[in-house]
Amino acid sequence: MNNVVIDIDNVSFNYGAVSVLENISLKIYEDEFIGIIGPNAGGKSTLLKLILGLLKPNKGVISKFKYDGKALINNIGYVSQHSTFPRDFPITVGEVVMMGHIGTSSKFFHYSKKEIELAKQAMQKLEIQDIEKRKIGELSGGQLQRVLIARELVCQPEILILDEPTSNVDMRIEEDIFSLLKNYSEHMTIIVVSHDIAFISSYVDRVACLNKTLVCHSTESISGKMIEELYDVPVKMIHHNH
Repeated sequence: MNNVVIDIDNVSFNYGAVSVLENISLKIYEDEFIGIIGPNAGGKSTLLKLILGLLKPNKGVISKFKYDGKALINNIGYVSQHSTFPRDFPITVGEVVMMGHIGTSSKFFHYSKKEIELAKQAMQKLEIQDIEKRKIGELSGGQLQRVLIARELVCQPEILILDEPTSNVDMRIEEDIFSLLKNYSEHMTIIVVSHDIAFISSYVDRVACLNKTLVCHSTESISGKMIEELYDVPVKMIHHNH
């Protein structure tokens, strides 16, 4: 068994009087690729914010560890569901990717040779090196998602968290992005929120079903009946070929 890198222990969270998460427990392991699914307002984004430390639980504890068992303070990459800057902002692909060093670089906007090389490697792996000089306003949805993922990869995070990274792209781009993430999960813990249940089950190691409470399953055990109970509506499972 690999080392535990995130230990969510009996966590509950309320927004005022509204209960969002109740008694959530989950261990996430080194180099695991785990998917989180569930209905809107089921608590998925709230759970991510708790893991990131942006919110504090009303009850319970979330512990994060490095691979050697020491406490992990930061070094977590995060790709949000929506880009956090306007598309008409006059900045290039390369400049956005280099922004991943902000907070880790010793000099603001003055990067070392190693940091520049890490950015080039990330762009090559995400296959966006040919559009390095292009303005972000000229990009397709799939290209922008690759840029945002590359931005997080340059700081070499131990854990990468993505909130619906393929919500605005077509199926071919979705397959490309998840194939890349699957390769990265061989040496990085990856947590991804998605609505496409059947699709992500082809890539992730486990699926955490979240609707206020949480149950974690191996991908082989996911069934239409289980999803109907989670979403409280009839669901037809569609399996993608890729």
